[in-house]
Amino acid sequence: MEAPRTTSRHAGGGARRAVAIAAVGAALLAATACAGDDDDAADTGGTVDAEQAAQLLGPDDPAAGEPVRVGIVTDGATQAYDSSDEPRAAQATADFWNTHRGGIGGRPIELVTCETGGDPAGGTDCGNRMVEEGVVAVIFNTSAVAEQAWEPLHDAGVPTMLYQATADRMNADATSTFLLVNPVPTLFGLPVSLAEATGADKVAFVVIDVPVAVNAFESNGPAILENAGLEYEIVRIPPGTPDMTTQMQQVVDSGAGVVHVLGNDSFCISAFQGLQTVGYTGEIAAVSQCISDATREAMAGGLEGITVLSSVALGATDDPTYQLYEAVIETYGEAVQDPENINAMGSYTVMASLATSLDTITGEITPATVLQTIKAMPEQDLPGGGGATFRCGGSAMPSLPAACTNQWLRATLDADGQPAGYQVEDSSAVLEGL
Repeated sequence: MEAPRTTSRHAGGGARRAVAIAAVGAALLAATACAGDDDDAADTGGTVDAEQAAQLLGPDDPAAGEPVRVGIVTDGATQAYDSSDEPRAAQATADFWNTHRGGIGGRPIELVTCETGGDPAGGTDCGNRMVEEGVVAVIFNTSAVAEQAWEPLHDAGVPTMLYQATADRMNADATSTFLLVNPVPTLFGLPVSLAEATGADKVAFVVIDVPVAVNAFESNGPAILENAGLEYEIVRIPPGTPDMTTQMQQVVDSGAGVVHVLGNDSFCISAFQGLQTVGYTGEIAAVSQCISDATREAMAGGLEGITVLSSVALGATDDPTYQLYEAVIETYGEAVQDPENINAMGSYTVMASLATSLDTITGEITPATVLQTIKAMPEQDLPGGGGATFRCGGSAMPSLPAACTNQWLRATLDADGQPAGYQVEDSSAVLEGL
């Protein structure tokens, strides 16, 4: 992995603007992570055997004494999606920490699971149950009702660590909420970085025409992009548009050197096909939701060179952080059904990140001491993050104080539509002043 790169500087912004951007960025991220299939997972086939796993896990350092209760809130299996691997992967991670990393403060982690069923009332019930169960912290990977579960936890002062979040109140919380995926770079970090790397001076955003996405661009995009020294164009296209040739010709005529596509896979397929039809030769960037098995089938041989953003090094078999994840699942995750899915790896990342952030905790372990320790944590490697680092406590992006990092991974797709390798990027400069 290369060292983090820094994107262009800008001035201006404001807390309300940052949170508005965060809401749409996280909404786009959440769409695929809750899908419960393996469309975005690289087909690794499992590359770490038992002997290699033992080496990667390291020497035993068993936890002992009274367990430390940590909660996980998940939607579980619903009619629309299945997140059942989330608690399985979190349990595997806790087992690894209890055996090789001394648990939390030398004491074993006891995982308390609550499933919401994807129902708002179920979310509230889970939040209340976690308070009643006396957990010292709660983790979330993805949940359609995370805000409802978060509310009673927040009111009770129980710290929450999330892989990602969509609610403004959660992203803006400076007291007890910690967010591993900063959603703002989802919209602007990747295209600004790509424009800088290629010398492009104009970016076209091909955006699915839904209010939350369009409003974020129209109210916040000008300040960020103009102060980054970039011209821009927003091309709004209704969901379900089957042929985007006319709109993509507009992109070509605009002279944009980078096109950033934001939508679901069917939307992106139409955009990619339109760009192909009109002979666009510039750089194409996309959110990870664009790339699924359906996209690979529809664009067979046509995805090579497209740049995507990721938060973890899923499928990067040469990356030490992914190899450790494989070793944990190989050794402790027999119950995990689909380890190559972001549901499993995201849950590993957030459980391991909570444990990592509490490396220095001593004495009594309560929600209050957990909060104090997390906020004082030094910068650490993000588990599964391919070389990205995190530090919670509000310093990453002051107007989005829940965010623990401004770093993310950039990957270029190969001929099969799979990431050919990940590179760490840092959007701190782009976010400065927001």
